[in-house]
Amino acid sequence: MVVNLPTGLDFELAIAARKLIEDVMRVRPGEEVVITADTASDWRVVEATAKATEAAGAKALVAWHATAPGVGKAVEPYVPVKALTELLKVSDVWIEFNKAWLLYSTPYEEAMRVGRTRYICLVGMDADMMVRNIGRVDVPTLYEFQRRLAKITRSCRRMRATSPAGMDVTFENDPSRPVLTEGEVSGPGEYMLFGQVDWAPVEGSIDGVIVFDGSVWPPPELGLLREPIKLRVKEGKVVKVEGGPEARVFEAWLRSFNDERMLRVAHLSYGCNPGAKLTGNILEDERVWGAIEWGLGAQSSTFQGSLGPAPSHTDGICLNPTLECLDDGTKIIENGEYVHPELRDLAQKLRIR
Repeated sequence: MVVNLPTGLDFELAIAARKLIEDVMRVRPGEEVVITADTASDWRVVEATAKATEAAGAKALVAWHATAPGVGKAVEPYVPVKALTELLKVSDVWIEFNKAWLLYSTPYEEAMRVGRTRYICLVGMDADMMVRNIGRVDVPTLYEFQRRLAKITRSCRRMRATSPAGMDVTFENDPSRPVLTEGEVSGPGEYMLFGQVDWAPVEGSIDGVIVFDGSVWPPPELGLLREPIKLRVKEGKVVKVEGGPEARVFEAWLRSFNDERMLRVAHLSYGCNPGAKLTGNILEDERVWGAIEWGLGAQSSTFQGSLGPAPSHTDGICLNPTLECLDDGTKIIENGEYVHPELRDLAQKLRIR
């Protein structure tokens, strides 16, 4: 007789998985839910989510495959692209737990083109992270916080981001582009874990120095940073990478694609999940409270920007930033804390949990 002993956070993980299926993805009885995972995924998370799917009266199918050394289109030489494409584009819900994400790959692009599935990107999610970032979060309050943050951002035409590590970059926003409040699932399309508000500034307006001092992923050789990586940006394109050995690894990875699109700044995000901490897992890192994240390379169509596809995508975390609306001098974040008058009450409520 085989006895499965407790492995920690078992009850809490079950609650978080149920919240994901029922409250976040709004899975209905009879729907077909595809869960993708690679061999680097946390199987406990995959199994708990599949069980929660079945408990909700829906039908779960887990697609498990090898872990690729890259992400986006770079996964395609290593995974069953044709089978995944056909599977995902006819699913009602797709939950991605891959460590090497399928986001921006051909299966992802086809699923989004068909427009049937509700897709959420939860790449690299482990049990501890799922409990802290989903199970223990006051989701309705966080949604309201994100809506206010998005409204404030939409009202700012010119912005400046600085940090103690030396970041100093200015950019403009296009009021016709969306500011996305992640996690609020309302129909077919692409969704991210809540605790993030993101948008694509006017690409050609991004000028200055971006400094990653939290984490970067990919390339897989990085993760948590030992020293900052500085990107000198002109008109939305990285023209110089400065720093130590990690900066050299990062630049070599960007240039290994032999494609100038990998040097383009694609989007900017606020982190606002009160349960998130800096771990080296980019899914969680980009939601650290009061951090901001810049993405390079492929740009999702949901941003309604001017860039579009690229061979891959990378994200870097900037800690303790100050983000200011230059139109009126109002600060949204100061040294990594939300200080805008319209955010303070909800920020306090979320942080004291």
